[in-house]
Amino acid sequence: MSRRQPTTLSLKFTISGKDGGPLLAWYDEEKRDLPWRNTQDPYAIWVSEIMLQQTQVTTVIPYWLRWMDRFPTVDALASSDEQEVLSLWQGLGYYRRCRLLLEGARWVSKNGTPQSVEEWRLVPGVGKYTAGAIASIAQNISAPVVDGNVERVYARLMGDDRIGKNLHEAAWEWANQNLFEPRPGDWNQALMELGATVCTPNNPNCDRCPLKDRCVARQSWRVEDLPTKPPKVRVVKMHHTVWVPIFNSSWGLRQIPSGQWWQGMWEFPRVESDAMSDSTELRQLVGPGWLESIGIVRHSVTCHRISLEVSFVRCETRSDVLKWFKTEELVALPMPSPQRKVLGIVMKQLGL
Repeated sequence: MSRRQPTTLSLKFTISGKDGGPLLAWYDEEKRDLPWRNTQDPYAIWVSEIMLQQTQVTTVIPYWLRWMDRFPTVDALASSDEQEVLSLWQGLGYYRRCRLLLEGARWVSKNGTPQSVEEWRLVPGVGKYTAGAIASIAQNISAPVVDGNVERVYARLMGDDRIGKNLHEAAWEWANQNLFEPRPGDWNQALMELGATVCTPNNPNCDRCPLKDRCVARQSWRVEDLPTKPPKVRVVKMHHTVWVPIFNSSWGLRQIPSGQWWQGMWEFPRVESDAMSDSTELRQLVGPGWLESIGIVRHSVTCHRISLEVSFVRCETRSDVLKWFKTEELVALPMPSPQRKVLGIVMKQLGL
């Protein structure tokens, strides 16, 4: 059976009528009811955009609701302590986002809410995409956005097989030329919604797509091939040894130094060890005590696969190098996800 030849499209596809055509009609009918879509508050939308970076919507919703309940305004966040902010963020990962959000809130609290894309770009932690998203969605400013969803929609719609920076730049140019200026925020959200719910990375539902008749990838049977997959990233394996010190019902932890992953958060004493057995540095931190092996905790961060060999130590003395916390204090303590896993298996072992 012969295949149809793909239709060649210009960079700017035609928008029918004055209402945004089939894409906005679809969005108005099919958009998900997300809590940050019920507000025009730039701060609330800013928080959602930062949380949604590399994190699924279903994961973000409860975090966003708790965050807005605790920090309802930019001034409330700006005046908060970093440890409290990190504690509320823990579990979302990529903690640099949280620190930059706090830094940005302090900037806005001091300088006022930006009123243009250019002004938003001055805020710490706000890049090209986030500035366009906040400005268009919250302030109705004509600004395009391109995230992974929009990039995928563009690549398939236009049949663009470029990868990396070249694809990203082409998607921005396309988004800028196709922005529906009467409703820029809804237009941007419609493109992102299309990529998130219909034009998905795997098994896209082309029959539901409002732009299916204009899609080069669909017409040329290349939907599953686009966007072109980049070369696979090499997996980096890391081995750590973790000791969990316990003394008189208190737990010994240390604050992670600046420059390391999860800096400023709290962890049980840990060293990197290819042999997963080096204990000299740990013994110096923890002091004398009875050591009992617990098992292995595994955790993934981007391309890193981390194995943590976990033991707990019933300490004979209370090390001055560590800070000691009661069990109930650990709940609000900002700890990285792998350390939370470590705490969980130790508490289970101890019957707590």
